[in-house]
Amino acid sequence: MIAHRCRHIVPRRVLIIKPSALGDVVTAMPVLRGLKRTFPKVRTAWLLSDACAPLVAHDSQLDEVVPFRRRKLGRAWRSATAAAALWRLLRDLRRSDYDWVIDLQGLLRSGLLTLATRAPIRAGFSDAREAAWLFYDRLVEPTAPHTVDRNIALAQQLGLDARPEDMTLEVAPAAKDFATDLLKRQANLADGDFLVCVPPTRWQSKEYPVRHWRAVIGELSVDRPVVVLGTAADKDTCGRIVEGLGDRVVNLAGATSVSQMVAVIAASAGVVCCDSAAKFIAPAVGVPAVTLIGPTQTERTGPYRIGRAIVANVPCQGCLRRRCRPAVCMELIDPADVVSLAREMLASGSR
Repeated sequence: MIAHRCRHIVPRRVLIIKPSALGDVVTAMPVLRGLKRTFPKVRTAWLLSDACAPLVAHDSQLDEVVPFRRRKLGRAWRSATAAAALWRLLRDLRRSDYDWVIDLQGLLRSGLLTLATRAPIRAGFSDAREAAWLFYDRLVEPTAPHTVDRNIALAQQLGLDARPEDMTLEVAPAAKDFATDLLKRQANLADGDFLVCVPPTRWQSKEYPVRHWRAVIGELSVDRPVVVLGTAADKDTCGRIVEGLGDRVVNLAGATSVSQMVAVIAASAGVVCCDSAAKFIAPAVGVPAVTLIGPTQTERTGPYRIGRAIVANVPCQGCLRRRCRPAVCMELIDPADVVSLAREMLASGSR
């Protein structure tokens, strides 16, 4: 029914609202792909945080990035500069004359931004939090638990031809060149020669102990070189993980931007990671991944398509607590099991 009504307004301009986080942006890619497949001439825009914009700014199917500087705009109530920036954003959203706005964030803030566009079609989930659904005129009932399938279902209910295989990322050419040169200089590595390990994660409760990471990486580096990725903020932790593990382990924490990190992952044979954006980035560039799952719920945010998971076997698994000391669920994931599953993944050769 919703799809039928939306078809009567063939969009010229569509805005996707999903400003963060990195993994969430990847899970929203089927909506962008479905838009362009259904309406090849539509002009697409995406409201994105500064941190997430490099993930998709170069994408051939995205025409415009609308910058969303969350930290600055969050000070609008006490800073004249921030208030002026918020006013300019709202003005620009209104002037952009969007035909459709699709709010995949589903929070009060994103709902208000959706309303500010005054678009003829403003779509979002009927179970959006913080009463964001009040600002939509097309309420879509969620039909699947997993976040990727939810986004696909929303797109399909709007009449878009979105598909599970649409969760893809394009690797920026400049980032690919940088990654190729970096890997060559650091360890004489070529595409497919190495395994990537990504220890960092946003929640303390999802962290795998340093001693476990050392055991996993030390064992896997016997088979092939291991590249460790992380941000500049993760350099100390990653440094402790790789210390003394030998020259077949390369620590690139802090050495890459977001787009360059994607390029390194795309060049790898596989990924082992905590529950982070890497579990979605890897399959989005055609690389298999093993994800270590503790406090989160696999049916909602677990690995998708070619991903594998080791899920902690504890009664409290899936509690969604961001902080937990000790994080028993992660402590009890046996490094030997991680190594075994990673080797199985690499032996399967599924890329």
